[in-house]
Amino acid sequence: MIPTHLIVLCDAVTAMALVGCLVALWRRWRDLGNLARALLAGIIVIALVVAQGNVLEWSGLWPKADLVEDFVEPLIPILWLFLFAVELERADRERLARGYERLKAVHDLALKLTMMMEPQAVMEEVVDAAGRLLRAPFVVILAPDEARETLTARAGRGISAEEIQAWRFRLEEGIGGAAFLQRRPLRTDQPGRDLAPPARPIMARHGITSAVSIPLLLQAEAVGILNVGRTRGETFSDEDIHLLETLCAHAAVAIENARLYAKVGESEAKYRVLVENAQIAIVAIDRDRTIRFWNRGAEQLYGWTADEAMGRHIALIYPKDKLDEVQRTILAALERDGTWSGEFPLARKDGSPFTGYLSLAHIRDAQGRVLGTVGIQADVTERVQLRDQFFQAQKMETVGTLAAGIAHDFSNLLTAILGFASLLRDSLPPDSENRECAVSIEAAAQRGTQLVRQLMSFGHGPPVLRRPLDLNRIVQEIVELLKRTFPRITTVATHLASDLDTVEADASQMQQVLMNLAVNARDAMPNGGTLTIATENVPVAEYDALAPGLKAGRYVALTVTDTGQGIPPGVQPRIFEPFFTTKTGAGGTGLGLSTVYAIVKRHGGSVTFRSQVGQGTAFRILLPAVGPPAPI
Repeated sequence: MIPTHLIVLCDAVTAMALVGCLVALWRRWRDLGNLARALLAGIIVIALVVAQGNVLEWSGLWPKADLVEDFVEPLIPILWLFLFAVELERADRERLARGYERLKAVHDLALKLTMMMEPQAVMEEVVDAAGRLLRAPFVVILAPDEARETLTARAGRGISAEEIQAWRFRLEEGIGGAAFLQRRPLRTDQPGRDLAPPARPIMARHGITSAVSIPLLLQAEAVGILNVGRTRGETFSDEDIHLLETLCAHAAVAIENARLYAKVGESEAKYRVLVENAQIAIVAIDRDRTIRFWNRGAEQLYGWTADEAMGRHIALIYPKDKLDEVQRTILAALERDGTWSGEFPLARKDGSPFTGYLSLAHIRDAQGRVLGTVGIQADVTERVQLRDQFFQAQKMETVGTLAAGIAHDFSNLLTAILGFASLLRDSLPPDSENRECAVSIEAAAQRGTQLVRQLMSFGHGPPVLRRPLDLNRIVQEIVELLKRTFPRITTVATHLASDLDTVEADASQMQQVLMNLAVNARDAMPNGGTLTIATENVPVAEYDALAPGLKAGRYVALTVTDTGQGIPPGVQPRIFEPFFTTKTGAGGTGLGLSTVYAIVKRHGGSVTFRSQVGQGTAFRILLPAVGPPAPI
């Protein structure tokens, strides 16, 4: 039989253990579920009943109290089992619910981060989410500098802006730098010892008792650090660390995407400013040839504003009569080669044509599919004119050299013909029929001699007797002659500058230039019209398209304008060629304008013209000015 005192000792120990468990559970009363609270209350009641029965039995007041104890006492372990089962089941449910809430929060955060395009906004959202999920009062995110030598705080929760600015340390300092270099999480329960020196006073002021540093990894490379701190002795579990690692993985991708987006935005903004404000026209179209981009250079070149051009077909920049040629040349080359460049006629908003230089190329996606076409266009009308005038000058120089050589040999032949024709005429009696033939031969040779003189004048010309000359005086002398000899249906007018500079020129050759131009103007107005001769002083800039081949300086302009038939475009490139004429029969030799060209060139000037069929022609001669107006 077991001694009574041993039973009492066992009961006392059991009671003390029971009381200890009850006290521990009581402290977590708020954390327990309703069923667990009921079971705990039942255990307390049964324990009190058993304890009361033992007291009554030992005191002899109720000898049968052990019967109650024997009935009630087995209920205690049963209730204990129920209590722990219920509590474990509830704890599992809470853990699963908390895990689900965390996963959902991380998922929602990841979706939110994908919509954010500012790196600073992403970091602020990350620190705020980390603080909410872990109920941590202190969170800060740090990023390395470009040299990857120091870490600097960029955003924080539970920390002032001044503390964020002060939080900066080298990579080899503290667990933050170690976590960055080792690319793995590190935690400490002694932040005052393990954190970087600049962070220690900040942690102390906020009462941080534990901290963890999680690297932000992007393709196995650290791009930042997330520091989280807790107070009141709370630590970080493995589950907390795993949650923070997941959070940091999303944060690293989002921050990098935001940085790339910002760089792309900056680059796009920079190049958009350059392209939109470029002086050269830049136009982009889609696959349907609808205009999708139209910069300021295009506005200035074509006259269409961006609002007017956007959404319209690219055909608006081409003359209507050139659309078939666009299809045959430009579009065919783009379809074949993907690029095309060259000169092509273009048209402005007002319909005025001009020569443009186009450089076109297809825009393709990553798979090589054509998305559209981008083109650079420029007005090269002046350049084309300069080029044509240069070629014309070379051609005229070559023709002039050839003409001079031919004229010299032809002059020798004509001299012999004239000599023998004169001898033949003198040897024949006056009433001889052959004498008339000799006279005709001599007259034809004389006309040939005059033609040779014109050819030689075109080629090298006679000696130029240059002296300071007032062109106004030459014009007035020629105008008096024209008024007496031209038909009355032709009106001759003048617009002479009163302060006209003097030029150094041969007076007789200037008279010949004026007469040739005036005669051509008269012939261009068979039904009458107005012939206007004007003079003026003009400055010429370097590479002036209206004064090809001239140096910059002051010049005197002589302009002869008629209101006649105009020169057809197909004829204009050839008007200065020797022997080229549009006059039928014996109306002209084709040396008038070529002689004008040669004389002006020998005087260091230039001759240009503009003409439109049905409206007339204007020849403009520029001669270098050598001094102020001649005294009257």
